[in-house]
Amino acid sequence: MNIVKKALAITAIVLASFSVSATLIGGVQWDPNHPVDFKGVASSIYQEVSLTGVLSGYGRITSFNEGTTDDLCPGCELTFHFGGFTPSVVDAAVSDDFEYSGGWMKLWVDYSIEVVNPNAISSMTFGTTGDDGGANALWLDLEGHEYIGTETTFIGTVFENLLQGAGFFDVVGGLAMGSLNTNTIVTTGSPVVGNADFSFTSSFTDFPSETSSTGTANFKGKSIPEPSTLAIFALGLIALAMRAHNKRI
Repeated sequence: MNIVKKALAITAIVLASFSVSATLIGGVQWDPNHPVDFKGVASSIYQEVSLTGVLSGYGRITSFNEGTTDDLCPGCELTFHFGGFTPSVVDAAVSDDFEYSGGWMKLWVDYSIEVVNPNAISSMTFGTTGDDGGANALWLDLEGHEYIGTETTFIGTVFENLLQGAGFFDVVGGLAMGSLNTNTIVTTGSPVVGNADFSFTSSFTDFPSETSSTGTANFKGKSIPEPSTLAIFALGLIALAMRAHNKRI
């Protein structure tokens, strides 16, 4: 019976290491088993509108799954750029607000922290939140996901002193693609057809100029653990132990 107990002990160790490794990619860590997984927050982002109405901007991720900035990326930071959201000239039925097509977002891991205060947009620039000339690792590459039956990927709503937005993204690349390309977010209508990887919302309350704004952003998706190779290996250990034990009996 000792060999079975040893196999079970080894299995526990292996599975524990599997659980830890599944939450750390490129220095960024999170818990796939968290009750709100996968939820991300950027407490301060900058957005501007070009002369042709295209949206773009930048920011830094400050938490995943309600964690702290220090827990998110110890010794590094996770920043992002977004752009390419073009005013839609086709869709008018989705809402009475501003509609955009296309769009992308790129998240980078920067191993030399440049954003002094992740909660203040004044400490960020387009340069300090980008790829730093290729020095930073592309952690996640996202493209706008269309609402079912439309070309719209993002909708903006204007209130008196508030600008809100909502849209969807698909994962198309990056270090974390294998853990976040899940197609679990329903855009509208069918729960099967047209699922996206992330939903994205933004809220802007400060307007430094007629073409720029600052605010916050949230995104939600679902993460998955690494491929279950280690789990299968652990089960194999138990099977071998049981077989050896049965032979002795």
